[in-house]
Amino acid sequence: MITKVICPVAMAGRVIVGPSKVRRNYFRIVSERGGSGRIEKFDLVSGTWLAAPESVTFNDVWSAPVVPAVAWSRISCGAAV
Repeated sequence: MITKVICPVAMAGRVIVGPSKVRRNYFRIVSERGGSGRIEKFDLVSGTWLAAPESVTFNDVWSAPVVPAVAWSRISCGAAV
């Protein structure tokens, strides 16, 4: 028996995980060229994604619960913080 797992190709700039709430902030993992990734932190004031501090690890973001899309739309628009 052969099992195939089909998933989208991880292109550079594609969000792999997140947004996830880690402690009091929101983070995501974004793919980069060559198969590596970077962690970004959402800045509630400016509404943009910035480089995350080194204290946040990939394991932190992977293991944190993902914020549901409806809740995220409110957070990212500044309606609920």
